[in-house]
Amino acid sequence: MSDLNATSEDILERAEIDKSVRFPVMLFFTSAAVWLFVATALGFLSSLKLAVPTMFQDMPIFGYGRLFPAHMNALVYGWAMQAGMGVILWIMVRLTRVGLGRLQSTCVIVAGHVWNFAVGLGTFGIIFGAGRSLPWLDFPAWLWPLLGASYLLITIWVIPMYRVRRAGGVYVSELFIIGAAVWFPWIFITANVFIGNGAAPVMAAGTNAWFISNLIYFWFAPVSLAVAYYIVPKIAGRPIYSYPLAKMAFWALAILAGWTGFQRFMGGPFPAWMPAISGAASVFILIAVIATATNLLMTLRGRSRLWEFSPSLRFTMFGMFLLAMYGVLAGLNAYFPVGKYLQFSHFLVGLDTLAVYGFFSMTIFGAMYFIVPRITGCEWVSGGMIRWHFWLSAYGILTVVLVMLVGGIAQGGNMADYATRFGLSVENSQGYVIGRILAWLLIGISNLWFVYQMGLMFIGRGRKTEGPTLIHVEPGSVATSEAAAGLTSEEVV
Repeated sequence: MSDLNATSEDILERAEIDKSVRFPVMLFFTSAAVWLFVATALGFLSSLKLAVPTMFQDMPIFGYGRLFPAHMNALVYGWAMQAGMGVILWIMVRLTRVGLGRLQSTCVIVAGHVWNFAVGLGTFGIIFGAGRSLPWLDFPAWLWPLLGASYLLITIWVIPMYRVRRAGGVYVSELFIIGAAVWFPWIFITANVFIGNGAAPVMAAGTNAWFISNLIYFWFAPVSLAVAYYIVPKIAGRPIYSYPLAKMAFWALAILAGWTGFQRFMGGPFPAWMPAISGAASVFILIAVIATATNLLMTLRGRSRLWEFSPSLRFTMFGMFLLAMYGVLAGLNAYFPVGKYLQFSHFLVGLDTLAVYGFFSMTIFGAMYFIVPRITGCEWVSGGMIRWHFWLSAYGILTVVLVMLVGGIAQGGNMADYATRFGLSVENSQGYVIGRILAWLLIGISNLWFVYQMGLMFIGRGRKTEGPTLIHVEPGSVATSEAAAGLTSEEVV
């Protein structure tokens, strides 16, 4: 129901629910925002080091082999995981109408601090040479139980919420959130236990690739889709176009994602059926991508202009566009005649960045712009800052992806020519690395503004007004009125 039709009991109930998760969610959001800026700075430095290898050559902590893993792990565990956990908690309490008790809230806050402490130790460990040289699993081996335990203490409350939820149908967003909450411990513990128990180097590398692919499909994608299926219908002011289509996307991910990962080793020392099945699963996941794109576009049919005004809708829909781009490029990379040339090039780095800072981060930004005003009681300070945050982030991530993908294609073509020296392929890719530096600079500036606004919201210095902060404001226009109504809508979707 909308705010105009809501009873006083409904409004009070929503206020109490938001209050129950205010401190845990803001802890995750503000911590994630700080880690995002740290990760962006490390990404800029690592790209600069790749372009100028002699820079700080006598200081091992500034080596590319340490800066880049520190950048990716800070981006994944410092920013993405924490922001996602905050979103999971808020959406679940809203959909189930079950708030967190004081003891539960305290446990989540303590676990959140432990998570931040562990990520900080792990990042410093990588920088000072204690990393494991396993992409996205670079933290020292003794840290993963600490991360796993803190994650379980944070998300364990999601299951009771689901079990005692109010009577009625299960919302699409709930399906994706429950899936993500359950799937991550499985893939994280499995990968760390298998690699840590003396697995052969070849299978350790395969398990590592399986973990990366499954973290994208079993955690980043479900959380992003949960946000999209919550935000888009709310702002559009109408229900999801097709619930069966949404469920089909969920089950497509659930069935196919676990088979992916080994396509990163085409022609490698694995049985041929393993990369082949992984490649086929990556291609078939396009079913979920197409189903989601169709569903969301049909939900917005006739109201697509709202994205010009609503920060949440703009970021969310752009994130879904990047998800479609990721699905197509991942499927293309899984096709053997193409993938065999690209698997050891910049292309794969660009693809992973497209997942973490592309579709996931953009969608999470949309969720944050929607959630934070509701739990802090104040609005974002400046629509202009939000607009610049969007455009600099959009240009930055598209530039990173473009230069890495095109540079990877050029690099892969050079490496495929056996008459060409490997060094020449590296030299030919240097121009694309310059583009990567400029892209991370744009992203860094945009994130600085985001951190600034998030800090003001955290200390309660946002705008005290009943109206939402829109990207553009045209007084009296129909689109502005619709966007304002959508942003304050509390329809159950």
